[in-house]
Amino acid sequence: MLKKVKRQKQDYLCKNKPTKNTMNFFQKLIGNNTGVSSKNFFLVAVTIIGCLLLLVPAVTLTVEVIFSHTIATSLEGFAAYIASIGTLFATVGITKAWSEKYEIPYNPEENQEN
Repeated sequence: MLKKVKRQKQDYLCKNKPTKNTMNFFQKLIGNNTGVSSKNFFLVAVTIIGCLLLLVPAVTLTVEVIFSHTIATSLEGFAAYIASIGTLFATVGITKAWSEKYEIPYNPEENQEN
């Protein structure tokens, strides 16, 4: 009986671990024509963190509306916060686009001799 409970617990824990498909998905996001790119990793990381940071004003306003039935918070501060995160997104995107502007894509079929 004890072995069966341990087995069920192990099966449950194994189901919640990241799968190979998830890891392959992130590997494809980070990869480019010449291999794995740190710029792509930085872009993906900043996008995920920025989306989490954008949840802060949404949750704050939702909680305020639920409990006080009105918005008393200064929305100018939230606008500046959202604009700064948008600027962060734009900066990372422009940096990546600028750095890969002159990159020559690697095509192995062109390099093979017939």
